Amino acid sequence: MVGSVVVTHGDCDGIISAYLYIKHFMKDMWPSNISVIFTQPWRANLDFMRGYREGADEIVFLDIALSKELVNEIIKVGSNLRKITIVDHHVSSLEFIKQVDSVLKNVKIICEKAQSCPRLMINSLKISPNPYEKLLVDVADVCEGGESSSAEVTKLADVIKLSIARDPGDYDFMNYLLTLLMKGKDMESDDVVRKRYKTAKFILSRLLKVMSENAISYRNLVKISTLSLPESRIFAGLLGVGTTELARMYKSDIILVRGEENKVVVTVRTLDDKALKLCGSIAKLGRGRFGGHAEAASATLPELNLQEVTDLIVGVVSGGEDILQGKRKT
Repeated sequence: MVGSVVVTHGDCDGIISAYLYIKHFMKDMWPSNISVIFTQPWRANLDFMRGYREGADEIVFLDIALSKELVNEIIKVGSNLRKITIVDHHVSSLEFIKQVDSVLKNVKIICEKAQSCPRLMINSLKISPNPYEKLLVDVADVCEGGESSSAEVTKLADVIKLSIARDPGDYDFMNYLLTLLMKGKDMESDDVVRKRYKTAKFILSRLLKVMSENAISYRNLVKISTLSLPESRIFAGLLGVGTTELARMYKSDIILVRGEENKVVVTVRTLDDKALKLCGSIAKLGRGRFGGHAEAASATLPELNLQEVTDLIVGVVSGGEDILQGKRKT
């Protein structure tokens, strides 16, 4: 019987978070008595309920941007558990924390702004990392947009991030990576990881070319790029990475507008803490939802086409130039 469930974001940051938590707090249970659920924030409630099993003793949520739907599911099963732990660094989660904390008495919550979830864990859970773990925390910071401390960190972050992004729905591969970490293996020398990384690197170069060609500059404040539904399908998994890389290339705020089935997704990367504010305004006008970090966020808008969303964004940017320029309204 599975005693504990770990629900974590299926990205570089989330996988390293799961490794650190299991290594330091659940090592004697690994792997037979731990069920690890990898997910994405927009479908975390669905993956959690699909992977949850009656009889679980403890559930740990790591690096998951909370939503109303996920909170409802946590509250629904929470009273049957001995312990619930939530560790997250997404700014958008803060509005949901009080709801969980007010209903459940068996929950421990650590939700603070930090460069990465592993960095928050090191600072808040009294973990004393060894050199291998320190390297991985630095890698998680870089994967979340931080500055690299060395070429070694940059390369490893690139390898992990891109090998995952090649297929963000391949949870078996994420389990494979977690197992490599638990064994202290060198990821760069692993044949499976290296092959996926090389493929993703090539596709990313093509994505950056397409995004650059499709981008328009708005008043030298932001670049807005669009991808059609077929283009989104081709580059799926690498779109967040591509938006971040484009922002670094141009040293500019970037807004990517892409078509998906029955919706449009807006991905925003800004050079400082403006992305979440912009996504909040875009989601409000487009009657959608949003979440993420202050400098890296996204919004999902239903029943609109690319041009409608682009026009909406131009309106938001035009009305919020004080945000983009880092100024306050008086």
